[in-house]
Amino acid sequence: MSKKTALSDQKKAIFIQDLLSKMTIEEKVGQLYQTAIMGEFDYGPAFEKNNVSVLIKEGKLGSMIGPYDNNVSAKLQKIAVEQSRLGIPLMFCNDIIHGCRIGFPVNIAMAGSFHAELVKQSAEVIAFESSHSGTHVTYAPMLDIVRDPRWGRVVESPGEDPYLASVMAEAWVKGFQGEDPSDGKHVGACAKHFVAYGAAEAGREYNTVDISERSLRNIYLKPFDKAVKSGVKMVMSAFNVYDGIPITANKWLLDDVLRKEMGFNSVIVSDYTSTEEILNHKIAKSKEEVAIKCLDATLDIELIATSYLKHLPALALENADIMKQINASCERVLLLKYELGLFDHPYNNIHDDFERYFMLPENRKVALKMAEESVVLLENKEHALPIKETDKIALIGPFSTTNRLVGPWGGKARNEDCVTVYEGLSNVFKDVVVAEGSTLKETNTVWLNEALEIASKSDVIILALGEDQYDAGEANSKTNISLSDAQLELVKTLHQLNKKMIAIIFSGRPLILTPLIPYVDGLLYAWFLGTETGHAIANLLRGFANPSARLAMTFPRHQGQIPLYYNHMNTGRPHDPVHHPKNHYTSRYIDSPNQPLYPFGYGLSYSWFTYSNVTLKHEQTMQQKITVQFNLTNNTEHAGYEVVQLYIEADYFSVTRPVNELKQFKKVWLNAHETKTVELVLTEEDFKSYGFPMDFQHESASYQVKLCQNAEKVMFVQRIHLKEEV
Repeated sequence: MSKKTALSDQKKAIFIQDLLSKMTIEEKVGQLYQTAIMGEFDYGPAFEKNNVSVLIKEGKLGSMIGPYDNNVSAKLQKIAVEQSRLGIPLMFCNDIIHGCRIGFPVNIAMAGSFHAELVKQSAEVIAFESSHSGTHVTYAPMLDIVRDPRWGRVVESPGEDPYLASVMAEAWVKGFQGEDPSDGKHVGACAKHFVAYGAAEAGREYNTVDISERSLRNIYLKPFDKAVKSGVKMVMSAFNVYDGIPITANKWLLDDVLRKEMGFNSVIVSDYTSTEEILNHKIAKSKEEVAIKCLDATLDIELIATSYLKHLPALALENADIMKQINASCERVLLLKYELGLFDHPYNNIHDDFERYFMLPENRKVALKMAEESVVLLENKEHALPIKETDKIALIGPFSTTNRLVGPWGGKARNEDCVTVYEGLSNVFKDVVVAEGSTLKETNTVWLNEALEIASKSDVIILALGEDQYDAGEANSKTNISLSDAQLELVKTLHQLNKKMIAIIFSGRPLILTPLIPYVDGLLYAWFLGTETGHAIANLLRGFANPSARLAMTFPRHQGQIPLYYNHMNTGRPHDPVHHPKNHYTSRYIDSPNQPLYPFGYGLSYSWFTYSNVTLKHEQTMQQKITVQFNLTNNTEHAGYEVVQLYIEADYFSVTRPVNELKQFKKVWLNAHETKTVELVLTEEDFKSYGFPMDFQHESASYQVKLCQNAEKVMFVQRIHLKEEV
């Protein structure tokens, strides 16, 4: 630590302790309460319409979710700074998930870019817009590992893999916060939802979670640990239970694991009303007990619910330990406000002219690049793509002209600013004619005939299909994640023309695409791409951009396979369709292959890459290092990215481990016919797992190191044996 840093920390500590000494119990508890602006968030089971201005004047409100209007923010901050007794500024938080005013691709799509630096740049743009529009902390990134596409919040997640999620966690946190989140260009980040929220049974929102501690540690905690190591300023507790105790009141998870083991020493905030929801979980008898349990778990800020505000002051007078806990939580909140620069500059981030910082051309270019690298090419039969500029195009489907392309949790992004597929294609191709042919869920003879009419005169049919943007997101779980019957009927009708057909799918989750595949020559999975959607799609179809994204989540063949994920455990009777196809008594379905339609890490390119001269070097020094080196060649005229992926598999261990574990990846750009030497390095840490007993080690075991193009396509494999740890 430098002398300057030490002096700065000393100054901060003195300031905070002096402020704490002046505060009443009510003012301290007030810092632990966060509410919302009336009229913007007037829902929720425990919401109570308080007089916000009175609470601020009395020092009984520390932070707010929203508002979205800077004029309102300025007025509220003025009350806090000039009319409350101690002038403690408010902290404004917002759910800026995948874009502020410029809509970026949804998070599951950005994770699939496998391009951490570009994700970081995107987060920087989002932070820039957010920091000029009244936000001090964004409730992002969402770091829930997900294995069930029926769950609506798949769309916000980094996918199913803990390593990819961890890489993205670091990119998001560093992009949002920069070197200094108080610099007026960045914001504090909040990692959510701690923890295992994405493991909800049956993919149903807010449902029970029941996983082992080993799964918790090996899978679900990893991205949060990386966020903490990256300096994240806030963590949000999840709605779910763990081991029978709701996370919001789970002292073992919040205090022992998050704070003591991981070293997180900043603010933990509840999710929306999740404190008082422990009454529904029946682990508390009253709101007084809610307050005691959540505070004891070291939860600092109660969002919307009021058990802290209404009951902690009286409880503290009766119990010195509660007073001590209030002081600790209040100190953490005040320290965060200090680090965000709010005591020196309380109106930081609140600009009258905030609109002029939105939608800047240079920032839209980042959004366009991010969109282009978020689209996954799933099928390209007989090189159907890219399309020639002179081809006559019939653009058909419910997403042909719609601008409902932001995706859920879109911040301040507006649908009307989204470039439609039709607009994008019309800028790139000379002859584009459009007819929807169906809505998302309905079609009829008139619409089908209109689509047939324009398609019959075309060279290529572009199908823009999918699910509505608000079919995904919070509280939008589904039992049926297939394309609608109406859209499939449209596809089958057009297939009769025997024309080249390219499908583009817009969705917030993996959909069941099995019925679609036989009818299309090319298939792009676009997710929701935000403001630059049409431009990105047109550039990819034309070949101005080369698809490079990979799947951050496995795509099932059928809903009956769910949950389906690549890093599963083996069984005592694994199915071997190659060597023992007739062995009936194995772990398999009798009506479907076990394998997914598309595995994790899968994605095609207009380029074709070869791997050669692969070598593995195992350095058995004090810290063992495994280096995989190879030549990567682009064999085509199309410059593009290849995403090389390195997995491991334990040959034996004290507990069962997954059949595949992603440990490194690299996104490599190659010009036409270029060859590069690529190197990936593994260390001892990459082989460690929580075994039996619950120790994090590699156990001096034998491992397979696999160089892959996706979780199922192995290019090279070699065994290594790790020696005992020193």
